[in-house]
Amino acid sequence: MFEIYLILATCFLLSICFLITNNLIYIYHQLKFLKKIEETINIMSIENQHILYIAKIYINRKQWLDCITILEFYMKQVRINELIILVQYYNYIGLCYQSVNIYTIATKYYLKAYNKAPFIKQTLKNLVNIYKLSGDIESASHIHQKLTDLNENRNT
Repeated sequence: MFEIYLILATCFLLSICFLITNNLIYIYHQLKFLKKIEETINIMSIENQHILYIAKIYINRKQWLDCITILEFYMKQVRINELIILVQYYNYIGLCYQSVNIYTIATKYYLKAYNKAPFIKQTLKNLVNIYKLSGDIESASHIHQKLTDLNENRNT
């Protein structure tokens, strides 16, 4: 009986060690990437994909103000032909405000993303969610209908 207990305890501890090791590796890669960005000579020339990755790191760490600050700063650097990047910036900023329960500002940023590119599913989903959270069921159902129509058009 004692052997079974040891086997079960070992299996449990091995799974915990595996999860901890994976998280440590993930954190190591994040820190390595941030260090590489920090060593960049011209801070204004950081690629947009790197900025989005940094924003995701801040979101995962729940550092909302840092995420908003970096995205607002680099939003001014986005070229006109990089519309999708700008929409992602707006969506991430809206997510940050939504996470701290500032729904009016989150709605403003989601609507900016929607106005730039009205056919991006993630933006429509974010709008439906924020309207539901703020109690505007009519607007949520209207946007949800647009999302449904968009899904039906892509399937046909």
